[in-house]
Amino acid sequence: MMKNAGVFFSLSLLFLFVVCCFMLLNIQIEDYTMLQRRTKHDFETYTPVSYVTNKIYSYDAEDGVCVLVVNDQKVIKLSDAKSDTYLYKSGKSLMELCVVKDMEPDLTMGQPLMACHDFDVEQDVNTISCEINGVTFYVNIRSEVES
Repeated sequence: MMKNAGVFFSLSLLFLFVVCCFMLLNIQIEDYTMLQRRTKHDFETYTPVSYVTNKIYSYDAEDGVCVLVVNDQKVIKLSDAKSDTYLYKSGKSLMELCVVKDMEPDLTMGQPLMACHDFDVEQDVNTISCEINGVTFYVNIRSEVES
């Protein structure tokens, strides 16, 4: 009789161990899935913001950055001595188009950069206000600040 009680106790402990392992594994799977969703959301939200901000800063020279409406679409025009670069939204993508200086842009020829659900941009004297994927941010144009 004692032999059966020992076997039953051992099996009960094994069952308890297996249940606890399964619960721990399930919790870890849920945490990993949540982390994946958060990482994807952060990438889709902040990568376009960072890209546009750095692109504007790299073209920050006198008359180097302006906001235009081309074909009823708001675009950021970035200019240097030899080329013009346009940043805009087309479909569900943030697009970039590089053309020779003062050439008329064909926005259908742009290259998709990354996912972009919404895009809006406004320009003040020395500030560009931009909204991408629900995040509003401001970029100060240093070259336009009067001394």
